[in-house]
Amino acid sequence: MDILEAAKKGKAKEIEALLAKGADLEATDREGRTPLMLAAQYGRTATVRLLVDKGAKPETRDTHRWNAFMLALLAPSGGVVHTTHDAVLKLLPQPKRFRLAITASWTPGKALFSSCFMRPEEMTQHMRQIHPDGMVIEALRHFAATSGRDLIAIVSADARGNTEISERPTPKDVDAVLTLRVEPGAACVQQVDRLSMLIQATLNRPEDQTPLLEKSFGAGVKTGMRGQSATNPNQHGPLYETWAKSQAGPLYWAVLTALLLG
Repeated sequence: MDILEAAKKGKAKEIEALLAKGADLEATDREGRTPLMLAAQYGRTATVRLLVDKGAKPETRDTHRWNAFMLALLAPSGGVVHTTHDAVLKLLPQPKRFRLAITASWTPGKALFSSCFMRPEEMTQHMRQIHPDGMVIEALRHFAATSGRDLIAIVSADARGNTEISERPTPKDVDAVLTLRVEPGAACVQQVDRLSMLIQATLNRPEDQTPLLEKSFGAGVKTGMRGQSATNPNQHGPLYETWAKSQAGPLYWAVLTALLLG
């Protein structure tokens, strides 16, 4: 067993023996992952502690630009909390807490407002009262505060309603600006409103036009708002809000990954 395989399996005693025989503490596999990275990825707390004590470099990055902390945080389950990996994370240098500004607006999605219950102009006014862009911001803010491991601080959030986001002043003292375009839709199908929703997300460094992240959330059969039917307009808001909450986690982890890689 070589040192990489021993690290992956959490064989701390074997690693000590291999190091005593001259094994390379910074050996890498095909993906550029060191023993410390593999031990962190697989949640091997005792092995991570040993390798750190022996002087392994936690800042080293693999071919995908991930380091040991990122592998422990994100590789096991996309950011879902695991007690084993929490213990590993405490042994590694913590990244900076990123300061994020959010600007959001909404615009009708491809399923334009063909509600069974109101005319298009009434639907537009109804959607303004629901405020879907604000729903997404609030869901993301709540996730960042309660489930996001306190790695992102949302320092400003601007929900602009049914308006275009074009020129905007760059917020001061932030690490990145997240621009969200929320696209709610409603289509009348067999006397019920079949709802849809999509988030178009773009993440930029201040005054940098090259995006760190450009991604859609809520598209597809598994993650999209599918099969959600409203039998009256009062159900629109709660259904959209539930959908926004379901997308907060994927959106948060995608933003955090982009910031850690950037």
